[in-house]
Amino acid sequence: MNVLSLFDGMSCGQIAIERAGLKADNYYASEVKKHAIKCTLDNYPNTIHVGDVTKLKIPKGQIIDLIIGGSPCQDISNIKPGMDIYGEKSKLFFEYVRLLKECRQYNTNVKFLLENVNGDKKSIDIISEILGVQPIRINSNLVSYQNRDRLYWTNIPNVTIPSDKGINFQDYILPENEYTQKFKVNKTPSRVLMYEKQCPNITYRKKINCLTCKQDRRNNSGLIDFQDFCRYLTTQELELAQTVPLGYTKSVTRNQAEDLLGDGWTVDVISHIFKHI
Repeated sequence: MNVLSLFDGMSCGQIAIERAGLKADNYYASEVKKHAIKCTLDNYPNTIHVGDVTKLKIPKGQIIDLIIGGSPCQDISNIKPGMDIYGEKSKLFFEYVRLLKECRQYNTNVKFLLENVNGDKKSIDIISEILGVQPIRINSNLVSYQNRDRLYWTNIPNVTIPSDKGINFQDYILPENEYTQKFKVNKTPSRVLMYEKQCPNITYRKKINCLTCKQDRRNNSGLIDFQDFCRYLTTQELELAQTVPLGYTKSVTRNQAEDLLGDGWTVDVISHIFKHI
């Protein structure tokens, strides 16, 4: 199976393929972020990186069996009302469409998967019309302790909603004495503001709303209460939330790991979809 992954990030797609019991003979990854490529190659050294999606062309006669990707969501997210699929970042969706058409020139049966946020309705309708399928709506909280409501467009047949595993964030929190050794409470003005807006009572919740503070400004975004104040989620907690193998992001810094995991896929959702191939 030849796989082309656009906006590959840290290659959550490769983890999902393996977890679904499939094998990618060749995995072509389009990615430009250096620490994403570093993380991918640390885990999958045989990845074939093919560069910038806007410059990518499918070689004549190249058979691609599966094309996957999560095109940038910033302009169609509800966080940015008034933006749409034609925005500066989200318009990269049309590169996905272009390359899907090129893949179909050499393999009319190519399977595809596109992921994006459940945001601007007009943009969602445009995506659905162009791809010719309606999206499947899956919240990652069915398979992890993270609320992550996403849409998945695919021509993989008979895809269902995953069963609820009933995973509770409280089952993964280390004892406070272990946290105390790892964290230093730093009450800077910005953190105090975040604490007042986002942090109270998070420790008692079953799910977390978002992995990183930069992605969302809802209560319970990227912070949990700690020693009468708050702290960021650990790298381990971020990996578990995305159902990524522990230690997968060890080759990059904590902040880089947060960036990659925040933009990445919940692997168990993707592997569930891939099991229908």
